[in-house]
Amino acid sequence: MKRIIFLVSIVICFLLVIGGIFSFFRQPDPQKLVFQGLDNLSKANSFSYSLTQQQTVDGQERLLTKITGIKSGENIHIQGQLAGSEVEMIKVGHNLYNKDPFSKEWIEFSNVTVAQEVFLVELDPLATLQIKEMGEVMLRGQEEVNGKKSWVCTLKPSIQNQMMERFWSDFEYTIYISKSSKNVVKAEVKAYNKETEEPMTIILEFKDFGRKISIQPPTAAK
Repeated sequence: MKRIIFLVSIVICFLLVIGGIFSFFRQPDPQKLVFQGLDNLSKANSFSYSLTQQQTVDGQERLLTKITGIKSGENIHIQGQLAGSEVEMIKVGHNLYNKDPFSKEWIEFSNVTVAQEVFLVELDPLATLQIKEMGEVMLRGQEEVNGKKSWVCTLKPSIQNQMMERFWSDFEYTIYISKSSKNVVKAEVKAYNKETEEPMTIILEFKDFGRKISIQPPTAAK
C-alpha cells in the first residue's frame, strides 16, 4: 500500500513539473504580442472606445478628458468632456460637424483645417498608441478585461505623438491584449509633466471590433 502511495506521489509530482514546463513555454513572446495587438488595432475597420485622461496639478487630481467614441473606416463620432466643456463631434469624409455646447446646434465645416485635423488626432485613441520603438516589453501575467481573458504587458517606449512628447516624459505603457482575438482591449499610459514632474494618466478601452457601425452627418447641421 505504501509503495502504491509512493508511486502515485511520484506520478503527481511528475505531472506537476511537466504542467509547469508546458505552461512556461505556452507564454507568448511579449514584444511580438504587443506588436500584433497594436497592428490589429490599427487595421480594425470599426470599433468603439473610451478615453479618460487625468492629471495631477498642485497635488490635486484633475479630469482633463473623458470621451466615448465610435470609429468606422475614416469616419468618427466622439462625445464627452474636454477641459471641463462638453464636446461632440462627427467627422464624415472631409466634413466635420461640431455641436455647440451652448446652443446645441450643429455647425458644419466643409473642409477640415489643419488645426482641426490636429485636434481630431489628439482625440484619436490610435494617436496615443503610436510607438517608434518599444524597448523592453515585459509580460506581467493575465487579467480579465470586460469579460475577456487578456495578457498584460508593460513597456517604456519612445513615442511618435509630438503633442504628448512636448509636455510629457518618462512614458510607461500597460497594454491588455485579448488572448482569443489578439486585439488590444485596454491600455494605460503614465507620464510626467516636463515642468512640474507631476503625473498624468490616460486610460483607453476598446470593444466592438468589426461591428457594423453607421456614422452619419447630423440632420440639422448649418
